[in-house]
Amino acid sequence: MNCLPDRPNLERLRREARALQRGARTGDPASLGRMRAVLSDPTDAAITLAKAQAVVARNYGFPSWPKLKAEADRRVAAPTSATDAEVLAERWFALADAGALPALSRALAVGKRRIEAARAVMRRQPDRYRRFRHALVRGLGARQDRTRFECAHALDTFGDISTRYALVPLMEDSVPRVRWMAMHALSCHACGEKPDALEADIRARIVEAAERDPSPHVRRHAAGALAAAGDASAVPALRAMLARERDPKVLRGIGWALRELTRPDNAAPAGL
Repeated sequence: MNCLPDRPNLERLRREARALQRGARTGDPASLGRMRAVLSDPTDAAITLAKAQAVVARNYGFPSWPKLKAEADRRVAAPTSATDAEVLAERWFALADAGALPALSRALAVGKRRIEAARAVMRRQPDRYRRFRHALVRGLGARQDRTRFECAHALDTFGDISTRYALVPLMEDSVPRVRWMAMHALSCHACGEKPDALEADIRARIVEAAERDPSPHVRRHAAGALAAAGDASAVPALRAMLARERDPKVLRGIGWALRELTRPDNAAPAGL
């Protein structure tokens, strides 16, 4: 039986369930073994995500996925001690100073509350915090696309006005997930400090990606980036995209973005 971490990452648990479902459907022996330990007949094609989630929950000692999710939410919501935040901040500073970017990206994989608590500690040391951000910026030029992706992801939270234009070249990266993460890091107000409005050149590039990027994942995330930035001026372009787009997931992403941008509290200017 696995032990649930003190600060569980619910998204990782969801990914574990999806991976288990895929593995069982393709006949992976280890995945089927986990399924058979909980379910009576996991070999048919009807291995649903709900069944895989139930198996993951049982593996962690919970009778059901809702019980596991409730406990994960409770632990994440629990107050974070100052000591934990200080330990995290010191570890991240040390890894950044050492230039150990792959290790730093792994160490940053903690819950949002812990990140925010540690960031508050880091800001008390402006010089070290500046070096930390500069290390993330250097990582944007790494040869490994995973490092570029993770450093862009970190700058979504830790970046400021001084790091924004370092992210711009990654919107043209050869790897789709790096492109969309750069757009997200430049636009999402929920994650970190962002300008009230997107810069015109950045906005134009995100709109272009939503319209023409060859990757449907990038097109979908670009539409989401416009919504995350609260860019109501993008509503006409998004509506035009609905008429041209054929990918179902991208269409759903555009629809979500339009709903977000046309809510009464975030309505587009009259005439759009």
